[in-house]
Amino acid sequence: MRATLYDAAGEDREVELSEGISSRLDEHQLLWVDLDARDEEEIDRVGAMLELPDDAVRHLADAPDTARLLRFPGHVLLRLIAVQPSGRKGQGSGVRLETAPIDLVAAPNMIVTVHDRDVEAFDEFESEIRGDSHLGRLDAAGFMGALVDSVLSVCLHVVEEIDRRIDVLDEMALRGAQPDALLREVVMLRRRIALLRRTLAPHRAAFAPLARPDLDIPELGQAWAGLVERLERAMDATESARDLLLGSFDVYMARAAHRTNNVMKVLTVLNAVLLPAIVLAGVMGMNFKIGFFEEPANFWFAVAGMLALAATLVGVSRWRGWL
Repeated sequence: MRATLYDAAGEDREVELSEGISSRLDEHQLLWVDLDARDEEEIDRVGAMLELPDDAVRHLADAPDTARLLRFPGHVLLRLIAVQPSGRKGQGSGVRLETAPIDLVAAPNMIVTVHDRDVEAFDEFESEIRGDSHLGRLDAAGFMGALVDSVLSVCLHVVEEIDRRIDVLDEMALRGAQPDALLREVVMLRRRIALLRRTLAPHRAAFAPLARPDLDIPELGQAWAGLVERLERAMDATESARDLLLGSFDVYMARAAHRTNNVMKVLTVLNAVLLPAIVLAGVMGMNFKIGFFEEPANFWFAVAGMLALAATLVGVSRWRGWL
């Protein structure tokens, strides 16, 4: 557990939690309590010291399986599912993606976050703060919006990485090299995009109340309605990546069809060139006698005729643009 006090009238610092700390916060202070494990005893202890509602504390003990917004008297519980790189190497290039369930409890001048593993969005949020940040001037709703926006930013970074991989796929498809590797990469990126879509879609229902007038808790401040627009942007970027991936696969299929057409063209011309020689050889191999066969030197005339027919067919093919 880590507790950070943002003090607009003093210095930002880490503090130790104690009984009644939430009642000692003033309008220029904001307390962020971050728990990186769902230990039931620890959650109960923190909930008691921060005077959180019992129903909210019970929810924090279990990781959410979908996004959801729960409202309590003077408190809001927002349950999110973040998507982030896991750090483990996956098939092809890049790293695997993982989901990270996150709970955010907004209380007057206070935010409590609970998650099961490291959250990249929170690390990036803290890395952007240099010195005294004046975050203490924010209300709980505004600070919660900043944390959620960081989670969506990581999703957008993931989509940007997918877009870069799709650009590489386009080059591979045009070259026509390593078709097996290309198909494996397409399947891997398709799974990543599907994970993003499945994870982001339920957040629409969770974020919708943030833009409605009935979510009015003066103690928390005004919810940032821009989160809905930010979510839609992430969803649109995911759909765009999906369309780009389908386009890359279409390029690969068109390149494969073009290569197949070239092979069939060569085989067709080869058959057409050899067909007259085969017919001539078959006729001359028939079981009858004529004077032409009495002279051995006429064999070379037959070969010359075959070559002449073949050359004629090749010339006609080039003239018509078939070759």
